[in-house]
Amino acid sequence: MLIIERILVNLGYFLMLLGLIVRDILWLRSILMSGQLLLACYAIMINNHATAFWNTLFFLINTFQVIRLIRERKPIKLPTYLEELHKEIFSVMTQHELLYFWNLGSKKKTNNNLLIQEGEHLDELLLILTGNVDVIKNGNNITTLSSGDFIAEMSFLTEEPATADIVAKGEIEYITWNQEKLRSLGQLNPELLIKIQNILGKDLVNKIKDVSSKSSH
Repeated sequence: MLIIERILVNLGYFLMLLGLIVRDILWLRSILMSGQLLLACYAIMINNHATAFWNTLFFLINTFQVIRLIRERKPIKLPTYLEELHKEIFSVMTQHELLYFWNLGSKKKTNNNLLIQEGEHLDELLLILTGNVDVIKNGNNITTLSSGDFIAEMSFLTEEPATADIVAKGEIEYITWNQEKLRSLGQLNPELLIKIQNILGKDLVNKIKDVSSKSSH
């Protein structure tokens, strides 16, 4: 019996250590779940009820999370336009995450309007679906944004006011998300919020490179 106890406790702690090394969240929770099950069995064998209780509780929590992650990663059929956006912009998200994120927003249209004014404190994040907008600073057209470009991502990331005017060129369609609602994902779904921040950061870097390239010519 002593040999079995040693195997259970050492293998359990080894799996806990291994779980802290892996990067994929599904594998992390699966490995931790296995380690906690072994430690719970070990605790039962030595009549350590407190350790058995807590490791059993951790095991059940991770089991629930593993089932949730497997369901989220199961492929679903996205509408054609979302499939294209998933490949081009939202590839770091799972299909379930993209659909959830998309349904948080609302589609809008406008025509030749001032969307954002410099210095304005913004409460929305926008993504252009069709059409073009001009980014104007001190009366100069810095750049033109088109389908697939975000608007107000800097405001979302830094919570600072708009640094330029955004003017629609003709009719445009876009989707908008409430910034505070997105920030609340930090408590509800922190993994999704991190992915959104990464997407916006990449979009911002690409815009800076594009503006720098134009100004150098």
